[in-house]
Amino acid sequence: MALIIDANPGPYRPGSQVSGSVLLQGKDTVDVESIQIVFTGRCKTKVTEKGSNNSRTHHRGRITLFRYQQVLFTGPYTLQPPHQWPFQFRFPERCNTRGGANFKHPSSLFDDNMHQELPPSFTFRGSAWMGPDIDSFVGYELEVLLVKSSSIRGIIQVTKNLTMKAYRQEPNPDPQLAYFSQQWTVQSMYLLPEYQERKPTFGEKLKGKLHSGKMPKSHYVLTALVPTVGVLSQPLPLVLGATYDEDRSTTTTAPTVFLRKVVVSATLRTVVRCASGSMWSTADVIEETNDEYIIGQRDFSAQALKMSDRMEIDPLMSLSLRTSMLAPMTPTFQTFNIYRSYGIKVVMVTECGKQKRSSTFTKPKFLILPADSLPGTPVCAADEAVLEVDLIETEELPSLPSYEAAIKS
Repeated sequence: MALIIDANPGPYRPGSQVSGSVLLQGKDTVDVESIQIVFTGRCKTKVTEKGSNNSRTHHRGRITLFRYQQVLFTGPYTLQPPHQWPFQFRFPERCNTRGGANFKHPSSLFDDNMHQELPPSFTFRGSAWMGPDIDSFVGYELEVLLVKSSSIRGIIQVTKNLTMKAYRQEPNPDPQLAYFSQQWTVQSMYLLPEYQERKPTFGEKLKGKLHSGKMPKSHYVLTALVPTVGVLSQPLPLVLGATYDEDRSTTTTAPTVFLRKVVVSATLRTVVRCASGSMWSTADVIEETNDEYIIGQRDFSAQALKMSDRMEIDPLMSLSLRTSMLAPMTPTFQTFNIYRSYGIKVVMVTECGKQKRSSTFTKPKFLILPADSLPGTPVCAADEAVLEVDLIETEELPSLPSYEAAIKS
């Protein structure tokens, strides 16, 4: 027996059509009671605590997001292969849970709405700092079941995993830039005009150290406009600046500030919830992990870049949110027992008067939206942004049974 999915292998979106066929092949006849397909969405978490003497305590959270069932053939009947049964249905748009983990307390990190939007396909495994191991999974499984009607009943089962990804409602979301600033005072003999063109002698250097308090100083305000909203696979805007404060400086002109390096990182926070494995516990088990991945960097050490009051960094470096094995990013989401969120951190290294400074700007809440917008949603022109949008058929589809209708039947 084989389960064949038609031309669109996914990833699917909520409400999109899933179609295919079940094939019965072979030489021998088969006594069949029924043939049916079952489509199930599941959300699982597991926390493994390590004890003494290699002991392990497991806590689990299992939620069935929905369960769709469609009967393709009803017997009893003796079938001589080959046979084929087509099927089609729509990917559910929302959860319709039928029980699961018995969580004891609500939490603002998780969504307990039984009819919430479906979370995207997701797999994560990690370890909390000096703590337990964490496993989390959101999956959508399509299986075909052939129930035999012979005296010795049996079941033949074939399974396929379908990938579902989320779509955003807004075609061009506002990055909502957050403003950061840091004060920087540079006091150095290299700010003197005579040392702009030549290097000081050894004696001049020694004199400068002995009278460092009398050396000229320049005051700058280092600024950063950091996005608080990003879209997977799209460039991130980033604006850096160095503004000269004449009132707080003793130099007559503004010395040059050089940008030496920029590093942009995303911090990943994954929180899971499990029902306690202890019968005496009165609380849920909640654990989290935090990871950090570089999503863009540029080193200007070989050719220093002169800074101005406002510099758009995006054209200078490849700064995009990408999905890869090194940075397993999904859109920000929360569901019954999994919460995935992000932060963003920008580190820039500047130099002025032979003095270097490393400045860090951190935004703990950084919303990551899905890469693709819903079909039919207008997107910006190609010269305005770089988009990676899958082509999705938008023709009118025939009326297919919904998940709710299938459950009632």
